[in-house]
Amino acid sequence: MRFTFHSRPQSEARASPPATAIRYSLFTINYQNAFTVLELVMVIGMLSLLLSIVLPTITTVRASALRRQAAAEATALAQAAIRYKAEYGFWPGQVVRKDDVSVRLNPAISDPGATLSLIVSGPKAFTDELDMGASPNLLFINDNAVYQALRTVGPASGSRYGVNPLNPKGISFLRLERETDPIEVGFPDPWKQPYVLFMGLNPRTVFTYEIKDSAGTVIATHSVSNQIAFAFSRGPAGPNNTNYIYSAGVRP
Repeated sequence: MRFTFHSRPQSEARASPPATAIRYSLFTINYQNAFTVLELVMVIGMLSLLLSIVLPTITTVRASALRRQAAAEATALAQAAIRYKAEYGFWPGQVVRKDDVSVRLNPAISDPGATLSLIVSGPKAFTDELDMGASPNLLFINDNAVYQALRTVGPASGSRYGVNPLNPKGISFLRLERETDPIEVGFPDPWKQPYVLFMGLNPRTVFTYEIKDSAGTVIATHSVSNQIAFAFSRGPAGPNNTNYIYSAGVRP
């Protein structure tokens, strides 16, 4: 019997570890990089804590931004009504469409020959609960009547209607939603509720009004001074809110 020996350098032998050693080495590395159950619980707890701190701040910032938007839009609405009065000599809603080319005095005005003391535009549910005391010659209209007067139509607007007799000069007083639609035109607040608009305070003095709930109980009293027209949003709570968001210049 003959034996043959082949020598191999020691460094080469070390460079090629057994397969079992490789498998064990890989398994060890992967095991050390994995999360334990305790670590996962700690991470989830930290994320929950961070969310509980950040989310209220985001909610507060968003609520503040919406209130600023409502104040700016209420101001734009009041200014649009004043500009309309200056341009045409009457308030939006004081006259209504008679036909496609002419208008007539709003038939809801009780005394056409007297000075109109006040026009209130807003949801019927709001105006029905409004206690105006003994103020004479008031006109309550819905908000759509105001937006009908402020609509800009005609060829330049892309509307199929030739002209708006309530705004024959086609002046853009306010950026309205669905402006070319005579039925669905609107100007909702950030919470998709209609604004309330007071126009034509005569004389310009302190004006106080009460807000009542469905049971007739007074839930808020508001006083506004030296404003010929003002608007406000009832805020995110809608009819149940008493912290109204007024147009600029109002001193409630």
